[in-house]
Amino acid sequence: MRNSIFFITVFSILFATTASAQSYPLDPLTAPEMQKVVQILKANQLITGSDYFNIINLKEPPKKEVLAYKSGDTFRRQAYASYYDYSKPGMTEAIVDLNTGKVISVKNIPNVIGMGLEADSIAAEKIVRKDPAWAAALQKRGISIDSVVHRTIFPGDLGIAPLGHREQLVIPHRKGTRVDIEGLLAYVDFTTGKILKIVDEPTRFSDHVDLNYFDEDVVRDTSHRPGPKPIRITQPEGSSITINGQEIAWQNWRLRYGIDNREGLVIYNVRYVDNGKERPVMYKGSMPEMVVPYGAPSLLQAAYNFFDAGEYRLGQGIARPMTPGSDAPENAVYEPAVLHRENGEPYQLDKAVAIFEEYGGTLWRHGTVSLQATNLAIKYYTQIENYDYGFTWRFKEDGTIDVDIELTGIVEVQGVNRTDAMDTPDKNDLSYNGMPFGTLVKPHVEAINHQHFFVFRLDMDVDGSQNNGVMEMNSQLVPVGKDNPYGNAFTVGHTHLMTEQQAQRDVNYESARCWHIMNTNAHNALGQHTGYMLMPGSQAKPFMPAGSVVRKKAGFLDHQFWVTQYSDDEEYPAGIYPASNKVYDGLKQWSAKNRDIGNNDVVLWYVAGITHIVRPEEWPVMPCHHMGFSLMPFGFFSENPTMGQVNPK
Repeated sequence: MRNSIFFITVFSILFATTASAQSYPLDPLTAPEMQKVVQILKANQLITGSDYFNIINLKEPPKKEVLAYKSGDTFRRQAYASYYDYSKPGMTEAIVDLNTGKVISVKNIPNVIGMGLEADSIAAEKIVRKDPAWAAALQKRGISIDSVVHRTIFPGDLGIAPLGHREQLVIPHRKGTRVDIEGLLAYVDFTTGKILKIVDEPTRFSDHVDLNYFDEDVVRDTSHRPGPKPIRITQPEGSSITINGQEIAWQNWRLRYGIDNREGLVIYNVRYVDNGKERPVMYKGSMPEMVVPYGAPSLLQAAYNFFDAGEYRLGQGIARPMTPGSDAPENAVYEPAVLHRENGEPYQLDKAVAIFEEYGGTLWRHGTVSLQATNLAIKYYTQIENYDYGFTWRFKEDGTIDVDIELTGIVEVQGVNRTDAMDTPDKNDLSYNGMPFGTLVKPHVEAINHQHFFVFRLDMDVDGSQNNGVMEMNSQLVPVGKDNPYGNAFTVGHTHLMTEQQAQRDVNYESARCWHIMNTNAHNALGQHTGYMLMPGSQAKPFMPAGSVVRKKAGFLDHQFWVTQYSDDEEYPAGIYPASNKVYDGLKQWSAKNRDIGNNDVVLWYVAGITHIVRPEEWPVMPCHHMGFSLMPFGFFSENPTMGQVNPK
């Protein structure tokens, strides 16, 4: 019965939970709730004990129910679980009602695979070590199999196993080093426990190399040169922030936050108090997917298209706490989050979220009058293998919301024969017309060219969830002539985007292109539509052509800006299971419906991109790089909302 959707009415007494366990319908699952999900599935014989959990998350109630919720009301409380057994193809999804303790539905999806797990490396070691051909391929390089360890990545559309089998590429590297043994990898079917194919290029670099890899213990050594004198951030009168569970109030801002086991930091129910009235701005803001394609023409690098949310859930299975004073300032309040291990066991991550007030420079000034800006910041950091990413949502007094992404950690490297950047690449190293595909950061160590793309989902509810639309704004020069005799005049053209296909757009800095999210029925005192404007930050376009392996999976890379009509089940822009072979779902497929977005409940999707050509100064650890975008009020107010405000004492 696991291959069909069915309803289960047993085992509802022992694990009944009331909605009062949480105070709001969108609050994340608690540790006891996660435990109950696993217990209920086990009691209904829906898991065997050999299952691995990709996700145990809150199944968010329909938006209309959340918007209708009043404090003290009861509400549905459901959990979503996605899990699998190595020996069985496909994935199983279950929805559990935590109010009744019942399993609402179970669905087996045979042709997909789930996320990457720590258990994969253990399973890979067992499979490859018993294969004589694999040991022989290493021995051909003068390397004993006992001197190497293995890691795994998903091949995706490059896979050769039957659809639905859990297939990985297994890559060796010597113990004590992090440089792969180039030109050797294996297609491994974890479902059958066998190597399907060994890819062996014996001329590629395979020597041992001292790459000066980042060492946490060495960095902590106080004998290194001292840094600058410390900066102390104090608030002698206390903080202006009020935190009540997942709810935050600060100045005129009211909002909620949560940590999702797949998406990380999520911002909910953002409102601005305007003359005593709470005005909706955004129902939900999140970063539900990111992809990091690498730019060298080997099979390994072609498979290096990491969907870090959909394939690795942002590394949250082994998440680490933030470091006070460096990840966030001393005045930050650190809040925990409840995440889960692969076996479904919950754990609390302390210092998961930092909430703090920060000095924001000058809010505005003229002549001798100057006002200090203070911002509310909510920050979350995660480590995904070698990279570390920080995500900060910054709420400003003037109604602006800035989203800042920090990229740091350790860049991906490969072993090469060359030892000097001025050398022509060796004939056995990957190159094109004498040009390498990365930067030499140590002798024999090349950091690979790559890109990062972050997809933000912005469910904007400007002055309400309905009657929202999007206007594209482009500045344009008036043709020189009688209407512009001095050649200095320009106007701003406004195009109301009416359908999903029409709203597939790209950044254009020449026309200062931005997008105005407006309420088509609400106006300010000047007769303008109330709204917010999405202002792009620095950007990049993908180098991979349409139809390439990455673009098939990451259809969202076709454009940098999308608008869709709201749907409760459209959350993940590369689909629920992007690691799967020959399975395509997500933003591109949804927007093909070409639904009406002219005056509706709409969702914005913004793809922030960066091309990373590594510098030598970014080894052995990369200094923090910032990128992002802004949501700025445009007609939401009739004048500067901070007029009349005074500087703090």
